[in-house]
Amino acid sequence: MNRNEFLRQLGVLTGGVAFGLPGVAGRAYAHNPFAIDMDVTNGNILVLVQLSGGNDGLNTVVPFENDVYYQKRATIAIQKDKVLKLNSQLGLNPALGAFRELYDKGQLSIVQNVGYASPNRSHFRSTDIWLSATDANVYEYDGWVGRYLEQRFPAYPVKMPDQPMAVQLGSVESMLLQSSVGSMATVFDNPDAFYQLVRGSSASTDIVPNTVAGDELKFLQQIAAQSVQYADIIKKKADAGKNTLTYPTTNLGRQLAIVADLISGGMTTPVYLTTIGGFDTHANQVTAGNTTAGSHANLLKTVADAVAAFQKDLQQQNLANRVTVMTFSEFGRRVGQNGTTGTDHGTAAPLFVVGNTVRGGIVGTAPDLKDLDSNGDLKFKNDFRQVYASVLSDHLGVENAVVKQILGRDFETLPIFRQAPLLEVKEGLFALGQNTPNPFADSTEIQFSLKTTQTARLALYDMQGRELAVLREGRFEAGNYAVPLSGAGFVPGHYLYSLQTDEGRAVRRLMKI
Repeated sequence: MNRNEFLRQLGVLTGGVAFGLPGVAGRAYAHNPFAIDMDVTNGNILVLVQLSGGNDGLNTVVPFENDVYYQKRATIAIQKDKVLKLNSQLGLNPALGAFRELYDKGQLSIVQNVGYASPNRSHFRSTDIWLSATDANVYEYDGWVGRYLEQRFPAYPVKMPDQPMAVQLGSVESMLLQSSVGSMATVFDNPDAFYQLVRGSSASTDIVPNTVAGDELKFLQQIAAQSVQYADIIKKKADAGKNTLTYPTTNLGRQLAIVADLISGGMTTPVYLTTIGGFDTHANQVTAGNTTAGSHANLLKTVADAVAAFQKDLQQQNLANRVTVMTFSEFGRRVGQNGTTGTDHGTAAPLFVVGNTVRGGIVGTAPDLKDLDSNGDLKFKNDFRQVYASVLSDHLGVENAVVKQILGRDFETLPIFRQAPLLEVKEGLFALGQNTPNPFADSTEIQFSLKTTQTARLALYDMQGRELAVLREGRFEAGNYAVPLSGAGFVPGHYLYSLQTDEGRAVRRLMKI
């Protein structure tokens, strides 16, 4: 913010009273008349998990029926019989067993082939592109989340919201959370340590000089007061919150446990950022003789286990309906392996979105390993800003015009989140909804709801009663499930789908056009 504009607004708010009054301790500012509750979000929360280093997408979501994949990765490809199959073409790395469970529950969406035009293979530059949500040839110094928060809290920094606008677990603040008026985040590694760090602190009580430096000092005093204020709030919310299960003893597990604890304690902060590094797997990506083990598998297991624990924790505390987790990485890896049983910097890759409100399933098609770019790398099919647009509009409730301002131009959303209302069980202990849209051409969605934990099997049949596909099968907890169905491979016509549960069976008809 322009210094003169800050001072002008401050003078209007305070009647011209300066911050540096003798005898007024900084802690008094923690609950001063300038601090107001400006949380005008829809109450939903976004938790971001940054996979730093460039995650290998082809060994994460594996095209196990693609011969090119096995030709190009002779010693690091995941064996077909080890893949956790999701459909006839794609499956998960076996280290992602916890994600497979979320997928089967309809709580995991996989967005395929995510990237951008003219991809940059520098870690630093490509990370900046993802964080700023810009084209590859555009340089910005604020992040897309920072711009979102600037829209949500328009009076900041002259007026401070009662609770942090964003929280980053770590030590070095991310560009993601910068805005045109400065940082929008509170950054700490541990709530107790952060509180102890500033406990007893106060902003300067000296009268500031009537100079340019003095003007700047007035601004810094408010930021100092903000740190004191938020340390106290974060400590109180952490003390009031809880975890209902034991998280994995990894750094990411610890970070997500803190996030769940703060949400459980009633913190209204709309965005959290967590990070895990190590994905720059140039060498020894797998263990010799065992492609299901090694550094990459360990990283994937760390992510899946931590996110799954977080999701289960929120489910058990009835908080999961308003929280979504999204992973992202700066780029994928090359199609072919290198000479040190690793992979070099590439382009497009999949990402994961987890939560109760996602549609579940796979968004997009399997990567085309024969139609590559001029460098022999994957062509992106879904712009990463389409994912951001979907999160902003369909999860955080941002108006389309504001989404355009945040991202610089219009981007089509992707079918990541459920837009239809949840299916109610009006009689008995389960319900099967009519697919939407119906009729459908490319894809449709089938909802079913369970009032109790029970075994369920959702299957598709032709009109003669022959089973064509099992869409979901297993033991499901009580809840609402949305199952995507792709029209690929099915000729136009009428079909039946059936839900068989412990309590009975329901059948409906759908039409492919």
